[in-house]
Amino acid sequence: MDKSLSVNEILADAWELAKRNIWVLLGFTAVQFAFILIITTILTSVFGGASGAGVLIQNIILSLFDAFFTVAFYQVFFKLIDEDTDPEFPDFIPNLVKAINFLIVKLIIGLVLVFIIAVISSVYFYNKQDIDTSNPFSWDLLPVFALIAIPLVFLTIRLCFVVCFIVDQESGASESISQSWAITKGHFWFITLLFLVMLGLNVLGAMALFIGLLFTVPFSSLILIIAYRHLVNTYTEEEEILLDDTEDKYGN
Repeated sequence: MDKSLSVNEILADAWELAKRNIWVLLGFTAVQFAFILIITTILTSVFGGASGAGVLIQNIILSLFDAFFTVAFYQVFFKLIDEDTDPEFPDFIPNLVKAINFLIVKLIIGLVLVFIIAVISSVYFYNKQDIDTSNPFSWDLLPVFALIAIPLVFLTIRLCFVVCFIVDQESGASESISQSWAITKGHFWFITLLFLVMLGLNVLGAMALFIGLLFTVPFSSLILIIAYRHLVNTYTEEEEILLDDTEDKYGN
């Protein structure tokens, strides 16, 4: 099938899904924020805010939690889309293999970004060693931040569906990267527009005394899930990215 994509249609479908499952949505976010707050508080009290070991352990724990939490979230909402039934307790238990694959993807992307940042910084500061780096808001640092932002945004857009493929198609780490790269080809600016919409929603959520983030953060994930399904159903070369046939629950 080759159907046009619509931001309004994706937002409408995501809104309908969120309305039907509002307590599941808010429950996930409440658990996420509570866990992050508890872990951060405990580690800060044990190691101190400036401790390098504390920061490292905190980042490792939060990364592990994020991987398992994200997989559980996507598992539940893919089931709600496909089966339109209430989730059961086993649905909230993240699949270990999928969570590990997602962790591997995060590690690969992190290493790539570190390499890119290192190369850009080395080239930029090679003949400008007199630049004061103590002030991150210095005009002298603006060009290097802009150069780093370009590949960061590009990779974020092209790889935003890796977790969808890992959870929905049971893809491996490298396979999900290839699939996300393939399915976003030719849709970069469309997905960029979706990200701008999600950014705007989360800014509004933060302006509402940050309470609005309890809804806008998980709603942003729903937007990506719905966008993924729309893209899957418009893709005309499924064999190249190993897509399974999926039933469109929104009439696309």
